[in-house]
Amino acid sequence: MSLRRLISILGVSFLVTGSLVAAAPAKKKAPTPVAPAKEPAKGSGATKGAGSGSATGGGGAGGGSGAATGGGSGDTAGSAVQPIEDTPPSDMQGTNENPDDPHGVGMEKKDIVAVPVAKKVTAYPTEEALRPITLPANMSEVSIAPHMQFSPFQSSDALHARYGITPKVQVGLTYLFAGIYDSHIVDGTAGMPGVNPTYKIHSGKAFGVDVTVLLQNWIGVRVGVPFYVSPVAFSLELGAPIKFTFGDKYAIGGFDDLLNITLDRFAPSFYQDIYNAIGAENDRTHSQQSRGHLRFSLYGVYQQSPQLAIIGRVGLDNDLGAASGGGGAGTAGNTGTATFIRAGLQYTVRRYFDAGLSLGWDDLATLGSFGPRLNLALRI
Repeated sequence: MSLRRLISILGVSFLVTGSLVAAAPAKKKAPTPVAPAKEPAKGSGATKGAGSGSATGGGGAGGGSGAATGGGSGDTAGSAVQPIEDTPPSDMQGTNENPDDPHGVGMEKKDIVAVPVAKKVTAYPTEEALRPITLPANMSEVSIAPHMQFSPFQSSDALHARYGITPKVQVGLTYLFAGIYDSHIVDGTAGMPGVNPTYKIHSGKAFGVDVTVLLQNWIGVRVGVPFYVSPVAFSLELGAPIKFTFGDKYAIGGFDDLLNITLDRFAPSFYQDIYNAIGAENDRTHSQQSRGHLRFSLYGVYQQSPQLAIIGRVGLDNDLGAASGGGGAGTAGNTGTATFIRAGLQYTVRRYFDAGLSLGWDDLATLGSFGPRLNLALRI
């Protein structure tokens, strides 16, 4: 009796236990990740077959499961997107870092754009006809012009330098450094019986400074002070240089050495040293001195080529006479007016170097005053 009751209880227990296990919900698996679908081709429409699929399900004592499937003509599967990798920095070790030039978030480095600065045009024309009256700013020129006349023989040379402070202001310095002449002309014994010419090289003692200011492109004003060392003598030199250019070939100008007025003893000359020697001798003998010279001169330029120019000059040199009459220094003791004329060629060997040669008369009334003149100019 007891055994049958125990078997019945065990059977009921197994049945209850099996029913509870069967009724317990089945453990669901984590869904497998599905890659995003590709974008449907243009014109194919949305994913098809959603309504053509079937749902099946089943359950039993061993468990329950359900799955939904759908099919259609559309493609719902797609390939996996590859991750985008960042490009590694060019300076992995940080060796190119500049602590004085930080570059971080919000501190983007901007390119610095250099602003061009306008430069002054300092070009000096190769053509003599196109050159201005004054030099450009910061340009210098050094020139010499040795010249001579045949009868009576005499020769001199002066070193002239000029510098452009601005395109309209120029300063100049002149030094007459040597002269060759017959000393007997100075003391008045030349031509006397038994007196032979004595030619020597005499060191010059005349120098001067001048300033030229350009008022307009075609006219300026020039003021200079020539000095003579022993005896001390000086004068005032005035000029009104003008120049007109016609096209690229022609130019005319003049009046650059208009007036030289005696201020003390006599008016020094930069053209012939013999004139200064006569002035010094007149001062020694207390003879009358010239009051100066008034000079009208004009020149013309024909530019045959960019390098070659033909230049001619003509003018009148008027001696202002002595304070109380008599001869004057600068004309070898002769008063009156001298007419001079000269013509020649100038060739620009380089843009910074000129060489020229001219022939002419210092006084047409004296045929022996004919002679050559050389001109060399260097610009830096």
